[in-house]
Amino acid sequence: MNGGKFWVIAFLAFITNGFSLLGIGQASAGALARNIECTHNIAHNILTAKMLGMLVGNPPVKPKAAAFGRFRVDCTTVRMCNAAV
Repeated sequence: MNGGKFWVIAFLAFITNGFSLLGIGQASAGALARNIECTHNIAHNILTAKMLGMLVGNPPVKPKAAAFGRFRVDCTTVRMCNAAV
């Protein structure tokens, strides 16, 4: 059985790369892997360009201030005023 497995693997390797090495085929496993990698890189770069395009011209959104701005304290409501004033 070990000899049979070897020939099956050898046949699959020949089918995958043999035709391209002989000049008959136009694709091989390496070319397929490069094609997949290139397609992935193109898709990633397109997504990055779209995300950067959304940032162009739009100023960053200012978050709402958690602290209050200038204000006047009514001392009678907080009971810190003198009764004479």
